[in-house]
Order: sequence, then structure tokens, then C-alpha cells
Amino acid sequence: MKTKNLLLVCLLFIAAPVFAQDADLSLVPYRKGKLWGYADAQKKIVIAPAYEEADFFSEGFAAVKKGGKYGYINKAGKLVIACKFTVAKPFRVGYLAKGAKIVTADDIDDNQKSVLFAPASLRADGYEICINTRGEAMQGCPAIPENDPNKVPLKVTEKDYSTVKKNDIFDKIVGDYKMLGQEDNFYIAVKDSSYGVFNNKFEVIVPFEYASIKSANIGGLTYLFVEKNKLKGILFGNGSAYVAVENDAIVHEKAKNGMDYFIISKDGKTGVKSSNYAVVVPFEFKEVVYDRNGAFLVTGADDRKGIYFLGGTKTDVTYKEVRIMKGGQYAILVGADGQRTVVDVYGNTFAED
Repeated sequence: MKTKNLLLVCLLFIAAPVFAQDADLSLVPYRKGKLWGYADAQKKIVIAPAYEEADFFSEGFAAVKKGGKYGYINKAGKLVIACKFTVAKPFRVGYLAKGAKIVTADDIDDNQKSVLFAPASLRADGYEICINTRGEAMQGCPAIPENDPNKVPLKVTEKDYSTVKKNDIFDKIVGDYKMLGQEDNFYIAVKDSSYGVFNNKFEVIVPFEYASIKSANIGGLTYLFVEKNKLKGILFGNGSAYVAVENDAIVHEKAKNGMDYFIISKDGKTGVKSSNYAVVVPFEFKEVVYDRNGAFLVTGADDRKGIYFLGGTKTDVTYKEVRIMKGGQYAILVGADGQRTVVDVYGNTFAED
């Protein structure tokens, strides 16, 4: 029986983030001076610093750099794959069909077997192959599961508003919502190409003066994302103002801590507010992006980067590159000089100079 939920992965890892896989966070890369080893969460060194670079463990292996080349160590600190690669990415689980040389999704059947593999390169140009746990090139790259193999495309059904009595207020109804504690229905409608809102008593709740209106239920409350004269704002479902219609962009994010946030940009400055009005990230950045692992990545006017963790801790905005590990507990910071540092969500730095 064929398994369709596997995705062919052949030499396509160049564009993939290095830290996309689930990492083993029991050991944390730790820098002492210019050398890297590993420590536990309390910063007690477990593997002595001896490497030019060190990444997090994945499937029992971690990529390390020595003599300008990458290899892999195990959790006992033993070099199990020689440092000979120009690229060495984390190990992960893949699937090979019985007797297959090059694996496609259709090749995988009930006889499939799981294998560990990693993308790596022996070449200066970074052209990647897949290697096994002995560091040997594989004949073909294993297939890997898709991110969400069971996901079914959402079928959008257009609602029928024919039962709503025609009225001079509107030309067409395009949406509706209810508000907590109220029996009225509220209708988002268009009149002469302008959007507004009226209730089932045909009372206009939001004037027909907007280029667009979209409703969203956030934390049990209805918010209206509106646009007027190419500027964005947010109204409550009753039409009162929440965020003034004066912004260049507004993005709603549901964070992993269960809270809702709004990334708001105005006049080239971007910041973040929570749904309870608190400023989470000050409005002073060129760009703010929410990382699904649990932090806001910020970019300053000088293109330097930093992190605002959901728990409230933050880093300086002085880095060339920032990466959040899956789970949001650790981040890797790369300075302007290329020096890397690991920090945790509590603000602890896993390094000593």
C-alpha cells in the first residue's frame, strides 16, 4: 500500500534553515573564548570546548567545526564522523523503500525503513549530498514526512444572506459576526464600493467609508480590521476605536503562549502591542517578525538584529543574525565579527570570554 504523505527530498536542503529540525536541548553549545564545547542547562561544562563551531544535537549527533571543516560528535563527545565537510547540517529521520536507490513518495510502501541522514557537502561550492551515520554518501536522499500530511484544504463556503431583507443601507452583505453578550447579528456590507457594518435592526454601526473590513474573533472579542485611504486600523465589533486608522500595516499573531499580539507599522517604525493594550516591543524598529518558536525578531534602522522573548527578556539589537531554536528556549546570536553566542529565554549567556 502506497504512502502518499512523504515528500521527496533530494539535494534541496541548501535553502532550508539549519535549525528546522527538532533539536536535543539537553546539551547546549557553550563558548569559552573562541572555542566551543557543550554545557548543561545550568552552564556546567559537559564536553570540553575544543571546536571552532558547535551546533545543537539532533538524533544523537552534533555538527562541529575543526581545522576549518565540519564533522559530527556523539553525546559522549567522541568524534564519530571526521571533520571533512564544508557543510554539515543536523541529522534527522528519513525513510527508504526496500531496494530503492532514489526514493520518491510513490516508492515508499509498507516495507519502508527509517534511517538517519544529514545533508552535507564535501565541495567548496556547497553542493549537498545526504550522508549516513558513518559519514558515507548515500545513493539517494531519504524521503521525509511533510509538515502536516493530514491537513485538508479548507473549503470556503459562501454564506447565503438572502433572508436579510433588502435595504437602501447596503448593496451586498459580505460577512457577519456576533458579539459576546449580545443577541444582535452584525453584518459587514458594501454600499457604493465602500464597506460598513449594520445590525439586524438596520442601524449603521460602522459608517460606510472604508476600503475594506474584516472581522476576527480574538480572545472571545470581535475585532474589525479596517482600511481607509490606504491606512490600517482596528475597531471593536461595536465600532469603537481600538487602534487608530493611521498605520501602514497591522499583522495579528496568535503566539505559542496563547496570547494575541498585533505587529503595527507606522511611518517606518514597527512595534508590538498585546491584545490587552500593553506595548510588548517598542515602536522603534525597521521590522518586527514573529518567530513561531516563541519570540519576536527585531531589526533596527542599521539592519542589526535582536530578540524579544515572549517571557519579557530581550537581547541587544546588535547582531548580524539571530536564530531561535524550536521550543523557544534557546537562541543563537551571530555578532558583526561572526562570533556566535547562545542565550536562553531567561537571558543567560552560554559563553565566557
